[in-house]
Amino acid sequence: MGRSGEPQADQGATRSYLKSGNLLNRMTGGDPSAVLWLRLLPLVALVPVPLMLLDPVLLRYAYLIFAFPALTALVNGPVPTAVAAVAVCLFVASGAEALGLLPITASGWPDVGAAVAVGGLSVGLAWIRDRVVLRLLDMTSVAETTQRAIMPELPERIGTFEVASVYRTPEGSPGLVGGDFFDVQCTEYGLRAVVGDVQGHDLTTVRVTEALLGSFREGVLDDADLWSLSGRLERRVGLDNRDRGEWDQTFATAALIEIPPGEAVVRVVLCGHPAPLLVHHTAKPLEVKPRPPLGLATLGPPSAEVLEVPLSPGDLVVAFTDGLVEARDKGGRAFPLTSYLNGHVAAGHREPHRLRALLRADFNKGGFQRVDDLSLVILRVPGDADGAAG
Repeated sequence: MGRSGEPQADQGATRSYLKSGNLLNRMTGGDPSAVLWLRLLPLVALVPVPLMLLDPVLLRYAYLIFAFPALTALVNGPVPTAVAAVAVCLFVASGAEALGLLPITASGWPDVGAAVAVGGLSVGLAWIRDRVVLRLLDMTSVAETTQRAIMPELPERIGTFEVASVYRTPEGSPGLVGGDFFDVQCTEYGLRAVVGDVQGHDLTTVRVTEALLGSFREGVLDDADLWSLSGRLERRVGLDNRDRGEWDQTFATAALIEIPPGEAVVRVVLCGHPAPLLVHHTAKPLEVKPRPPLGLATLGPPSAEVLEVPLSPGDLVVAFTDGLVEARDKGGRAFPLTSYLNGHVAAGHREPHRLRALLRADFNKGGFQRVDDLSLVILRVPGDADGAAG
């Protein structure tokens, strides 16, 4: 368990396609624990059975029991469906005009034939449904493996820094990997991080995301400064666009962050990306003259600034994508990340995982809806902020 009491393995990235909230949302989102309740749905078809035995007037509703195998096939496999079909056939055959075990005068051998036909068809449908579901589960497993390969969950500590991260695809999106990407690496040049957003949400976007992360992980080991690293990422997007038509080219925004070893400073280069926040007592944006988004270098100035800001022990660096701050509630209000951060820090919450949990609670309680990929990375500088302030 992490310090905040959350499972260490969950950095908020896996199974982001599952809906949260009430039971209905979890069932429609595919939550395995909630789907178990669906298996009880076929029992609704059995409600008229005891009533038919008590009052012959209710025999007109006897046909409802034929829905039992069909409903079972919707949410169960072929074996439970076969059991339901046999049970219905036995019940129908117990009528007065068949085996004569029950006073169901309208039930005879012709009705047994109908029950067998409906039951057999339901078993066949359940078998087909199971094969489709198993194939979808295999595809989901492959997608989850792809997600972990492209964007593995960050550990709670990287070097001496505490780290927390979260990644979510848009509401209702079936994908696990979208246009957002981030990574944090500890190198001889210090701690280096990237948070970015590739245009679009299709398979091309996933390919560019993987390419940029691969270039970043190689560049953090070789490039001596953030400007060189940003140039490497620019060339990578340019290479991907080289064989595309004018309207098929893509681009990406990115924020590059560096905290060199032995230096109490943070350096930032922005490539058309929202400015990260530096939190000491309050959150302040690390605003700097940006270079154009990656892939659009020819449309902007050839150079951009590298911002260098002093750090204190316990400071937080919060990087995010626009999907977080552009999420809106029912009243159209954008998610006020800075205000929430300031409130939680003022209340004494500075641990990255605790802040991540609090911000997620703020997001959910406020009814904010994701319309784009959403990513957040929180880094904490080693040391005690309160002690440093005193």
